[in-house]
Amino acid sequence: MMQSLSRRRFTLGLAAAASLAAGGAAFALRPGERVLVVGGGPAGAEAALALRAAHPRASVLLVERDPTRLAREPDEAGLAGFLRPRAEAGLAALKAAGVGLALDEVVSVDWAAGRAVLFSGRDLAFDRLLLAPGTAPRDEAISGLDAVARHAWPAAWGSPREARRLLAGLQALPERGHVVLRLPEGEAAHPAAALGRALALAGHVARRPGARLTVLDGSKGADLARAFADRAPAEAAARVEWVSAAQGGRVRAVDARAGLIETEAGPIRADVVNFVPALRAGAIAAAAGLADTSGWCPCDAAGRSVLRPEALVLGDARKSAPRTVAEALRSARVATDHLA
Repeated sequence: MMQSLSRRRFTLGLAAAASLAAGGAAFALRPGERVLVVGGGPAGAEAALALRAAHPRASVLLVERDPTRLAREPDEAGLAGFLRPRAEAGLAALKAAGVGLALDEVVSVDWAAGRAVLFSGRDLAFDRLLLAPGTAPRDEAISGLDAVARHAWPAAWGSPREARRLLAGLQALPERGHVVLRLPEGEAAHPAAALGRALALAGHVARRPGARLTVLDGSKGADLARAFADRAPAEAAARVEWVSAAQGGRVRAVDARAGLIETEAGPIRADVVNFVPALRAGAIAAAAGLADTSGWCPCDAAGRSVLRPEALVLGDARKSAPRTVAEALRSARVATDHLA
C-alpha cells in the first residue's frame, strides 16, 4: 500500500511539474483515465459533455449535490428573475453522452492519493480533477445580520426556496410599500445577475401603486447604476433610488424584525428586503487548497490553479472572472481544450 501511494504521489507531482514546464501539455488525457468534474452548473456540465465527446475512452464522472440544477423542467411562474442559470446540458443529455453522475458533495480532496472525499462518506479516485464550485456567501461584519435576518431577508441568489420567499414578500407588498435591494461591497461578484435582479425588482415595484425601490449598491464604481439607467423602463426607473457606496450605500447594521437597515447615509425602513451577501468561491475551493485570502481561486488563462497546478478551475470561482453564463461556458471550453 505504501509503495502504491508513493508511486501515486510521485506521478501526480511529476505531472504537475511537467504541466508547468510544458505549458499544460501534461494535462492531455490518456485512454482509460478517470476525470472527475465537481459542480453541475453551466461550466461543469459543459465540461463533462465536451470531455466525454473528445475522449470517449476516458471515464468522466460529474458530482453535483443539487439534482434540480440538472433538471429540465420549466421554471416556476414568477421565479425566472430570481433563479440561477441551469446547465444547458440536462440530465438526459449527460446520461446519453455516457457521463457518469454522482448526486453527492465533495468535501475534501486528497491530492497525494488522487481521491475526492464525499459528504456521504464515500471517496472517488481520479486522474484529472476539474472543479466548478460556483460561489457561496462570505461572512460579513454587519451587526444584526444573523440567521434570522438572512431568513427574513432572503438573498435568493441561487436558492429556489429563497426565491419563493422573496416572491411571496413582493406579492404581499402593500401599496406605497418600500423594497430594498442590497448589493455587497467591493467588486460586484455577478454584475449581470445584479443588474437583472435590480430590473426584476423594479418591475415588481412598478406594478404596485405608490411602491418604491431603493438599491444600496456597495460595489465599486457606477457601472451598475449606469447599466440600470440604460435598461430600466422610464416608469420603473422613476420609482427607484440608487444609492452608491460613495453616497453612503454601505450597510453597517440591520434589525430584520423592525425592518430597519442602518447605512452610512442613515437609517432605512423597508417592507421587503432582498439582501444579497458578499460572495466567495464555493466551500470546496478552500477545502481543496485552491482559494487564496481573497476567497477566490487564482488561475492562469486556461483555468489551471496557481496554487494547485494539477487542478483546473471552471466558472465563477476563478479570481477576477467576469462571472457571467457566457464566461462560465467559455471557461469550460478552454479547460477541455487544455486536456485535448
